[in-house]
Amino acid sequence: MPRFFFNIRDGYDVDEDDEGIELPDLEAARAEAIATVEELRDELSDAGNIELEIVDETGRRLLTVPFFRGGRGGKRR
Repeated sequence: MPRFFFNIRDGYDVDEDDEGIELPDLEAARAEAIATVEELRDELSDAGNIELEIVDETGRRLLTVPFFRGGRGGKRR
């Protein structure tokens, strides 16, 4: 099963996920990222520039989920 890493990016700063999580596919990783964003969004006072990026085992960024205020979430490449 592939391992996905969930890095938090705030502008130029990146908090890298050193452990990752094994998930069946990218769609499962996307669902995990969206759930994480929803959970963390309320804890952050200004989440406008923060993004959760999904990275594969080779370090390639697969997609990004922004921490939009107002209940929006999605993916960008």
